[in-house]
Amino acid sequence: MKKTIWFILLLTISFKLDAQKINTSLTYLVKEPAQITNKTPVLIMLHGYGSNETDLFELSESLDSRLIVFSLRAPNTISGGSFAWYLMEFLADQQFKYDYEKTKFSSQKILSFISNACKSYGVDSNQVFLLGFSQGAIMSFEIAVSNPKKIKGVMALSGRMLEETKLAKTNWQAVAQTKFFIAHGTSDNVIKISDAEKAKRFLKSKKVIDLSFHAYPSAHTITAKERDDIKSWLTKAINLKAAGSK
Repeated sequence: MKKTIWFILLLTISFKLDAQKINTSLTYLVKEPAQITNKTPVLIMLHGYGSNETDLFELSESLDSRLIVFSLRAPNTISGGSFAWYLMEFLADQQFKYDYEKTKFSSQKILSFISNACKSYGVDSNQVFLLGFSQGAIMSFEIAVSNPKKIKGVMALSGRMLEETKLAKTNWQAVAQTKFFIAHGTSDNVIKISDAEKAKRFLKSKKVIDLSFHAYPSAHTITAKERDDIKSWLTKAINLKAAGSK
């Protein structure tokens, strides 16, 4: 009898694990909240060039506990433990050479992951937030602009917006409803803070309603104050949803 009970328990556990396995080619880490419902908000973390899924994941410990957090690994390998959403050639004056088609390839991978993750975990596909650092921020801008109805909010940290992203044929009225938190270090020696300011001005020109910009006395990194600001902004965005706002 005891063997039968243990067998049933093992089958039940196995079924739950299989039910939550996401159909994706991307490697990822996940932090689940204590309770998962169809109202659980989703946070997708996108690391920077040459990093991996572990880089931003520690942030999940300090964020709103209602979130289910997925930290994704980019599909392009640079070297052992180093990955990229698209390969780049570093040029003078903090400029980069890249193939825009590769950004679209990774965008589709991420969007597919989001869709499958929401289905697998039964969480709220209308409350999906992106948090990207550096190249991950570039990807976050690209995804939110090209697919605005699928993304509720973006935290773009130490990044920039590609010119191709600005020229996208999209629903700009829907983009205007997306929430944006842009943060950058004043001493960033990888991506100029002026590039982040350009992104802010562009989004303002598109009538984005909820847009905040934060500058920190730092280089190409995330400061403790920035973490606190991210947490506050994200908690407010989730609470607005709970109150009936987008």
